[in-house]
Amino acid sequence: MKSHAIVLIITVILAPSLVLDTGLAQTQSGRGPSKIVRITGCLVRGDEPGEVWLAQKDGEIYGLESGKIDLNAHLGHKVIVTGYVLPEAKEEAGEEAQKENRTGKRESADFRVRALKMTGKSCTQ
Repeated sequence: MKSHAIVLIITVILAPSLVLDTGLAQTQSGRGPSKIVRITGCLVRGDEPGEVWLAQKDGEIYGLESGKIDLNAHLGHKVIVTGYVLPEAKEEAGEEAQKENRTGKRESADFRVRALKMTGKSCTQ
């Protein structure tokens, strides 16, 4: 009887942590974990208030998101960001294509920033 009670207690304690770990490892699309990557570029203002883009020399532009890092503090700096590309919904992809027609620039993808390293105080360095 005691062994059944112990197994029940362990199950009740461990089950929620297993569910949380699995949920955190998946992307917003639910397809599984994204690959962590590093990209280098210049932080510039996006086309909407509060939006920050990372512009690369080859013309690729990433819309950056971060809850912990103040991206605005690094506007105009050359940086290396570490994180992962976020999947884009079909509706958002259509909206981004329309934005390209108005501004002449388009985000290649949205990117969740986990770490940022400044490599130059200005983008010309």
